[in-house]
Amino acid sequence: MSSSTDAMASPCSHDQFDEPDRGTVLNYIFQAASDDELSIFKELVTIILDNGRGRPKEAIEELRVEDVGQLEGFSALHIAASKGSLEVCRYLVEELLVDVDLVDKEGRTPLLFATYHNGGTAEYLLDHGANQDKADHDGSTLLHYAAELGNCEMVELLLAKGAYVEPVSACGTPLHVAAGKGHYGAMKILLDHNADYNKMVNGVTPLIVATDAKSMKCIKLLVKAGANLKEAAAYTTLHAEKVVSDYFLNCIMEDVDANRDVPFDQGPMLKREIVTSGLISRGSNSLKNKDYVVAAKLYSKAMVLDPDDAVLFSDRSLCWLQLGDGKKALLDANRCRKMRPHWPKACHRQGEALMLLKDYEGASERFWDGLKLDPVDTDIEDALRISECHFVLSSMPMPSCHIPT
Repeated sequence: MSSSTDAMASPCSHDQFDEPDRGTVLNYIFQAASDDELSIFKELVTIILDNGRGRPKEAIEELRVEDVGQLEGFSALHIAASKGSLEVCRYLVEELLVDVDLVDKEGRTPLLFATYHNGGTAEYLLDHGANQDKADHDGSTLLHYAAELGNCEMVELLLAKGAYVEPVSACGTPLHVAAGKGHYGAMKILLDHNADYNKMVNGVTPLIVATDAKSMKCIKLLVKAGANLKEAAAYTTLHAEKVVSDYFLNCIMEDVDANRDVPFDQGPMLKREIVTSGLISRGSNSLKNKDYVVAAKLYSKAMVLDPDDAVLFSDRSLCWLQLGDGKKALLDANRCRKMRPHWPKACHRQGEALMLLKDYEGASERFWDGLKLDPVDTDIEDALRISECHFVLSSMPMPSCHIPT
C-alpha cells in the first residue's frame, strides 16, 4: 500500500467509500498512524470510522488488529508509538484521551513497543502517564525488554521515570536478562541503581547467567560488585557443561596459588584480573564489617596478583590503623604515596599512621600535603587541626611541681 499523502487521501471521499468495510478502514488508519500523517488520520477516524457519531475515542480504542500472529490486538496507538509517529500519539493521547496503557492480546502496552523501537515516543508516553512498571502476560516489564536489547538509553530513561529496578519474570530480573545477553552497559546501569546482584530466580543468580553466556566482562562486573562466588561455583560444577564449569571456576577461584588452566588463550591474564577483583570485593566487605584481620589478609593476597595497585595499599593501611599497628600502616601508606604522589588520600593515610606513632609534626606535614592537593577536603582539614593541637601540646614544657616546705 502506498504511504503517500495522495494515496492516503482517497478513503475520505464519500463518493468512493459510501460504506467502507472494516478491514479497509483498519488498513488505512493504521497506515496513516505508521506514517504520522495526522490530518489524514484524523479524517479517517472522525469521518469514516466514527461516522460523525461524536465518539471517536471509543471507536479508535475498539479498532484492533485481528488474527495477525504476534500483532493481534494492536491498536492505533501501538502502531504510532512503535513507529515514532509523535503527532498521531499526541492526537490520540491529548485530544481523544485514549487510554495510554491499552494492551494487545499479549498484555503489551504501546510504551513497550516504543521502548523497542523509538525513544522519542517512549519518553512522550512516560510523560503522559504511561505505567513504566506494567508487565505483559508473561510477567516481563519494559525494563526487562530494554535490558534484553541492551538499550542503555532506554534503561536509563525508565529508571529515571521511577521504574522498579528488579521486577521478576520467568526470565529473572532485568539484571538476569542483561547478563544472559552479555549487555555490559545495561548491567552497569542496573547495578548503579542498586539492582541485587545476588538475586536468586529459578535457582540462578545473575553471575550464573553471565557464566552460562560466557561473558567475561559481565562476570568481572558482577564479581567486582560483590556477587556470591561460592553459589555460582557450586551451580556451574553441578549443572553447566564441563568447559563452562572449568572456565568459571578458574576465573573466580579464591585461592591465589591454585594451578589450573582455563580453556581459552587469554585465560591466565583474565583469571588473574577476576581473582583480584573477587579478593578486593571480599576485602571491602570485610572492611565494612570491621573484620580488619580478614580484610588485611585478602588485600595481601590481591597484592600478590596486582602489586602496583595503590588503592590496595591504602585500604590495607586502614586495616592496620584500625588494628593499632602504626608501623605497618605507615609502610603501606608510604608505598601508596610513592605510587600516587598526587593522591590526597595517600597523604591522609600517612598522616593517620604518623598520628598513631605520635609523630605529630610529621603527621601535620603530611596532612598539609594532602590539603594542598585538595583544599576542600574537610576530613584532611579536621585531621590537620587535631595533629597541630597535639604537636603544640607535646612541645610545651611540663610545668614544675613546687611543693611548699
